[in-house]
Formats: sequence, structure tokens, C-alpha cells
Amino acid sequence: MDAASDYRAAATLLADLDSGPLFDLVKAYRAATRTCPPVPPSTEVRERALRMLAESQPALDLIDRAARDEACHYALNLETGDFPPFHLFRTAGGLLSLRTLEFAFAGAVDRAAASLISELRMLRVFETEPVLIAYLVRLAAWERASADLPAVLGAETLSEASLGDLDEALRRAEAPYLLKRTIEGERVWEMNQLAASLGPDWPDGELQSASAKRRPFWERRRLLRQASDYVAVTAAMTHAAGEPWPQVFGAMPAAFRIPKMFSPDMSADLASSLPMERAGQALAATRAGRVAIAVERYRRRQGTLPASLTDLASLLPADPFTGHDLLYQRADDRFVVSSVGPVRAADARAVDERGRPQGISVCLLRPGR
Repeated sequence: MDAASDYRAAATLLADLDSGPLFDLVKAYRAATRTCPPVPPSTEVRERALRMLAESQPALDLIDRAARDEACHYALNLETGDFPPFHLFRTAGGLLSLRTLEFAFAGAVDRAAASLISELRMLRVFETEPVLIAYLVRLAAWERASADLPAVLGAETLSEASLGDLDEALRRAEAPYLLKRTIEGERVWEMNQLAASLGPDWPDGELQSASAKRRPFWERRRLLRQASDYVAVTAAMTHAAGEPWPQVFGAMPAAFRIPKMFSPDMSADLASSLPMERAGQALAATRAGRVAIAVERYRRRQGTLPASLTDLASLLPADPFTGHDLLYQRADDRFVVSSVGPVRAADARAVDERGRPQGISVCLLRPGR
């Protein structure tokens, strides 16, 4: 089975949902998770959330069913010139966040974990046709999912099965080759545009690209020179994007050069559209979640938190900013696992100064207690 049809059907069902009230509710729930112990939202807020979730249940059922499918080939059909329905998947992600947080506050922690797993699995929608716009939308969705993880791990005692399933979903969300595939996707897209512009002997239906216009023959030589330059530039960037973390932080800027075919405005947009530090933070938050699961398993076996990550005696995912262990701090009521982040912080910070997740803070005191 392929999950794409269920995701597409779910997006259709959500077309008329007003996302404004939805994200107001998500904001209220997220604010309630920032204390330790978390304080549940007001009864009025929770009643509104439950009504919205009940009304959206058919779409959520489709998303949950899609999450169980291994394959997902969601065609964005970028060649038509129509902007994909990215906003509908933002709405779907908001509903999944709301449901995850409500389950966590209700003590239905295994259901909260399953809901978060559905949110992480939905990231696959943006991976079939990896181009820059899809990469950026996926990155935002990845950050939102990471923000829900502390509520799940700090709600109640997750079953061992849920811990294992969540660890696997976090591992898959890393999508280690996606940056390289995104550069390759941009390259294929632009070359398709050039071929459509420079192929006067091809039938109109041979290369369908709504934004490509046939260019006059006297421009062919100049455009072919520009195309050759573009191929050389993107070849170097593709190689750099395949470097492991943290080497990719240095490799990408070193390989980056504006192709001659781009205008100055487009060049500036492209230069600012490769959010390497932001992608590193999202990856760090995901890896911190996996380390937090290892810490929780240690706590269950030993009855106490580890003094340091070396006590776990297992191979742990590294901080993408350093290539070494993530930072770890413990207290009586919580523990924090985080990256040093772009500012190379010496202390463990689950979020940066902009509020972006780069780790996880797990409260050991249960909600409302």
C-alpha cells in the first residue's frame, strides 16, 4: 500500500477548517507544558479542543492509517505551476499536535506517543519530490513535531513498546540523505526548465512545465553556457550536501556559488534559503529525543537518572554541531538533553533564544500534580 492516497484524502477533508482557532488552541496547550509540573489548560480551552478534534476525526483516521504504510510517494506535481496545498498539511500537523498534547494531559500517554508518531511519519509527504520549497516546509513541520516530544516523554510512564516505536519514528525523521536529494531535485527541476526552453524540436507535450517558455534561437548559445555553469555549481553543492554532520556546515558554504543564470535578487533569495543551522537544530532536537528515551530506559532499570551520558554504555546519536555527545544536565524534577546549537552554548538549552527546539527538557513531575 501507498500512504499518499490517504494523505491526499485527509488534506481534502481539512480544506474548510479555519486554522486560526486551531493554532490558538495549540499555542495555549504548548504554553501549559512549559512549567514543571505542567498545568493543564483551562476547562473551556480543553472543551474547544475536544470539539475540534471530534469534528476532524475522519481526517485524523486517514492520517493514522497512512502512518502505518511503509511506502509514501506523494507527488506534488510542481510541473503544473500550481502551488501545492502545503497549508493543508500545516493544518493537519496542528491537529496532530493538539491531539498529542491533549492525550498527554489526559494521561493517555501511549495514545499521545502514537499521535506524535503519526505527525513524524507525515513528514514523508515532502520527500517524494525533494526541492527547496518542500524541504523548507518539511523543516517547519519537523520543528513543530519536535516541540511536542517533551509533553509525551513527561506525561506518564510510556509502555516499552511505545518507547521503541517512538525511537524508531525519530530515527526515520532524520532522513539523512534529504539535503543532498533536495539539491539534486533543484538541479533536475532547473534542467527540465532549460530543456523546455531550449528544445525547439520537441513536441509541446514532451516536457510539460507551466512556467517554461520557448526561447528564440539566437539566445541558445548564451543559455547553454549558463546551463553548463549551473550544472558545475550544483554538482559541487550536491557533493557538499552529502557530507556528514558537522562537516556539512563547512562544506556547503565553501561549495556555494551563485550560478550566472540567476538575477541578483534571486541570488540573494537562494543564498538565504539554505538554513543549515536551523536544519542542524531540528536534527539535534530529534537526536536529543532519542537520547532522552535512552535516559528514561536507564531510569527504569536503575531507579535513578544517570550521572552522565557515559553511564548509558550505549552508542548514542551525536550532536550535529560538534560530532560529539549531546549536552546532558539533570535535576531533581527534570533532565535536559540538548545541542550546543549555533551559539555553541556551554549549558544545555532545549530551545534557542528564538524558541526553536534544539534539544528536549523532560519534566519528571506529572501534569497537574
